[in-house]
Amino acid sequence: MSSGVEPQQVLARAREVVSSCTGFRDTAISPSAVDRVVRAELARGRSASDLLAELQRPGAPLARALLDAVLVGETYFFRHPEQFRFLASEAVPAALRRGNSVLRGWSAGCASGEETYSIAACLLGTVPQGVRVEVLGTDLHEGRLEAARRGVYGNWSRREAGPLLHPLYVEVAEGRVSILDPVRAVTRFAQANLLEPLPDSHGRFDVIFCRNVLTYFSPDAVQTALGHLARALVPGGHLLLGTVEVDHPPAGLVRVGPPELQAFRRPTPKELAPPPKAVVREPEPVKVSARATPPPAPRPPPPPSPVLLHTEALHRIEGGDEAGASTILEKLLQQFRDYLPGMLELALLRERAGAREAAFALMHTVRDNAARLPPDQIIEGPEPLPARFYRASADAFLTLGAIE
Repeated sequence: MSSGVEPQQVLARAREVVSSCTGFRDTAISPSAVDRVVRAELARGRSASDLLAELQRPGAPLARALLDAVLVGETYFFRHPEQFRFLASEAVPAALRRGNSVLRGWSAGCASGEETYSIAACLLGTVPQGVRVEVLGTDLHEGRLEAARRGVYGNWSRREAGPLLHPLYVEVAEGRVSILDPVRAVTRFAQANLLEPLPDSHGRFDVIFCRNVLTYFSPDAVQTALGHLARALVPGGHLLLGTVEVDHPPAGLVRVGPPELQAFRRPTPKELAPPPKAVVREPEPVKVSARATPPPAPRPPPPPSPVLLHTEALHRIEGGDEAGASTILEKLLQQFRDYLPGMLELALLRERAGAREAAFALMHTVRDNAARLPPDQIIEGPEPLPARFYRASADAFLTLGAIE
């Protein structure tokens, strides 16, 4: 007798499970990866009703298999080297000025560990003798964490885009390298979910790297993860994100360095202290002449600026109304056709809604328009940013799409 459960019901539930566990928006979940896992279980003779029942249980083996299939593992040593240079030249000296005897780093969403080891090598190559280094790498994918702990890598982990900025590995065989013992000694790995606070046992960090992870998250999941990351920073600590993951500082943090660096700092308590109150003198009474002229007629209100409209769209996004935000941005761009911040925002919204062709077309326009401007020209928006930020963001978005 048929159970009445169709494979499509199992596939739909499987996507729900992946989304709830990872924070991925629906369009970032590979349909073919989900289908492959479910079809393989059906081919083993399991019924659709059995699979659907298993997917109701948190942490079930089938749910783990789905996560392993959809999680993205694209990484390599010293990826985005400009951020490691910032770590060595700005973040580490700032931590040392705070009197740190231990510098702690966290690679959040570390995949197979190349980023974690790169952070460790950078810190070891930068701190003075006597300062201890500790680096944590976390990921949802236990299989990739096991590979990270082994610390043996092939050519795919070494690329021209990631120059060897600090001693990191030794050749062990043709095309294979092994992480140096001093780097291994300061590095550890643990399973963790960015949708949940990192356990207090891991402590807090002077620097956190979370790059090319939030790109796949839903808007709500992005805000949840950013909140957890910000709270895991020590006062004065730095968070480094991927190029197109946020277009304004996360709550409680301030931007540092050039915008395209995507580096943010948690202010210290001293910086957050309110300034002393100024003494306010009562104004002198104004003598009004009996023959005073009448006040001028009120001027008509100015037309809405693109920044105000864009800010309204951001409020819609934060409230979960992405469709309303898209409508505002579309109308905005009809009035202000060259407004780069609105183009970028709308392209990201379209991509999250699954309209990839429209998103890519708009992002090409962002890149082309930004390329025609002087790189340091400031573009007014909710956060004033230089043209080079929009060029770099568009390049990163289009490159990531090509990789996928």
